[in-house]
Amino acid sequence: MTQQQTRATAGQDTIAAIATPPGTSGIAVIRVSGDDAIDRVAARFRGADIREAATHTLHHGRICDTRGRILDEVLVSVFREPRSYTGENSVEISCHGGAVVSRRVLSSLLETGVRHAEPGEFTRRAFLNGKMDLAQAEAVADLIHAQSEEAHQASVRQLEGALSRFVGGIRDELLHAAGMLELSLDFVEDDVELLDDGQLNTLFDESIRRIQTALDSFGSGRIIRDGMRVALAGPPNVGKSSLLNTLLGTRRAIVTEVPGTTRDYIEEGMLLNGEYMRFIDTAGMRSTDDRIENEGIAISRDMLRDADIVCLIADAREGARAAVSVRDLALLEEEDARVQLLFNKADLVAADTATELAEHGLVISARTGDGMDRLTARLAELARAARQTSEQGSVLVTNARHADCLQRGIDALRDAQRARRDRMTEEFLAYEVRRAIDALGEIIGAVSSEDVLNSIFARFCIGK
Repeated sequence: MTQQQTRATAGQDTIAAIATPPGTSGIAVIRVSGDDAIDRVAARFRGADIREAATHTLHHGRICDTRGRILDEVLVSVFREPRSYTGENSVEISCHGGAVVSRRVLSSLLETGVRHAEPGEFTRRAFLNGKMDLAQAEAVADLIHAQSEEAHQASVRQLEGALSRFVGGIRDELLHAAGMLELSLDFVEDDVELLDDGQLNTLFDESIRRIQTALDSFGSGRIIRDGMRVALAGPPNVGKSSLLNTLLGTRRAIVTEVPGTTRDYIEEGMLLNGEYMRFIDTAGMRSTDDRIENEGIAISRDMLRDADIVCLIADAREGARAAVSVRDLALLEEEDARVQLLFNKADLVAADTATELAEHGLVISARTGDGMDRLTARLAELARAARQTSEQGSVLVTNARHADCLQRGIDALRDAQRARRDRMTEEFLAYEVRRAIDALGEIIGAVSSEDVLNSIFARFCIGK
């Protein structure tokens, strides 16, 4: 489905939703959008006649219910199409905060025939009405959910169109090439070649190089967007759950002296030294006949494979030899650069033992907090190192969907290169180039299916 085809579905009705989070606050904002938005609000607004109001104007008055009873004193902002967030007639009502007030104002509007908005429907309409492309729409959700300064900056760059311009530039060059290849089919009997081998080879090589450079940034971009995944692994009772609680500053995981307390993994995110990290407390690894515990251990090993950093925790009382057995239990190679070895329970060993262990890893005490500053500094250092590559490229890829589209674009262009080397006709060559064009087009929404759009906008909050 093309963006032009899907635009016809926008603006068929008027929608409304509370755009601010629930709870007690100074103000709440109700957003209304659609062809009849201004008229619907005017039916409940007592003040200026907003039906005659100019766009981008603010009006003081009162919102009433169907019987004319005053619900609240409000400010109403009027935005006329196409100069609004959605590209439609839109109104934003600023009322007093509080669940009762905002819900009653919204209910009064719904009684006029306005429909309650679905999650992400305002931004979806902005996309369908050409106010932004799909990559920019996704950046809106990323901006809302940003957990760190770096994630915020990455979202702003994408919202401003950095990725869209990058993809659009390559796609335009490929569209020109596909057009020339298809046009040359009309002159096949005259043996006319509108693009020679040198031009095509240069285009394919340069396009693949540029796309691959962007794709290479996804590793660091994913960490910036989603946070660095830090798995806490080791045998039972070495203090994994205690360490998680200490890092979070709250009792999130159950801590007991009974081995195997953690059967499933626990995942929590937090901002640590300016870096957003997702800590995963895994099941203790040991040989056991307990079927449920073994299932938890298997899941834990999957977590270790997917983690960006593995904090492998040993009991300091067992000495340096414990590091070997812990690695064996976790099935991790000694040269695995993701592994950070920790010796916990340093408060239970002598000072000279702690000094000896420090030659092999970080020595900490989750109970007393000793060594935690060194650990958090080390994790922040690893996170910064992981995203160094992102600062060297012209574009940063933070979204798995975008990475998949870029990879399919590269694959199609490589197939086009093979077709060219095999001296296949322009028809086959143009087909492969079109595959690459479509793959890149999926990023910006030039080509998109309803299922893809539903999946993307489902992660938005209601009111956005």
